[in-house]
Amino acid sequence: MNISPITSASPKSNVNFNGIMDKMAEGIAQGYSKVGNTDTFCKAMDKIGGSDKLMLHLSTASSAVTSGLYIYKNLTDKKKTKNEKITSALNQALTFGISTALSYGVSSALGKASKSLCGKFGEAVAKRGYDQKKVDMLKDGAKNAIDLVVCSSINRFVVPVAVTPVANKLGAKLCNFLNARDAAKAAKAQ
Repeated sequence: MNISPITSASPKSNVNFNGIMDKMAEGIAQGYSKVGNTDTFCKAMDKIGGSDKLMLHLSTASSAVTSGLYIYKNLTDKKKTKNEKITSALNQALTFGISTALSYGVSSALGKASKSLCGKFGEAVAKRGYDQKKVDMLKDGAKNAIDLVVCSSINRFVVPVAVTPVANKLGAKLCNFLNARDAAKAAKAQ
C-alpha cells in the first residue's frame, strides 16, 4: 500500500461540506415539519410541554424511535440467522422497556433530592448577582441535566449491561421453542 505523508498533501485539497450539510439540514427540516404539523404531534407537545419531566419524556420518545428502528433492522437483516434476529430484537425490546421504567422510577425516587440540589444551586447562583429570571432558568437547566444524566446512564449503560445476558438466555429458549414447534409442524405435515 502506498500512503503519502500528510505533509505532502496539497493545501488546495480542502474539503467543503457546506453543500452536503445544507442538503442534510434541509431534508431533516422537511421531515420534522411534516411530523410537527400533525394534530397528534401538537396535542402531544401541548400535553407534555409543561411537564416537570419533559427531558425524560423527550429522551423516552427518542429511545422509542431508536429502539424501534433497531428492532426492525434486526428482524429484517438478511445476514443474520433466525435465532440471531430474534435474540437481538428481544434484547432491544427488553432494554427499552426496562430502561424506560427504571428512568422514570429513579427520577421519581430522586425527586426530593434533585429539588433540594437544584434549590441549593439556585441559591449559589443568586449570590453571584443574577436576577430571579436567570436563577429560575438555571435551576430548570440543572433539573433537566439531572434527568438527562439519570436517563442516559440507565439507557446506555446500566440496563444494556444487565439485560444482554438475560435476553440471550430468553432468546435461546424462545428459539428452541420455535424450532421444536416448526419441527413438529414439519413432521406432522409429512
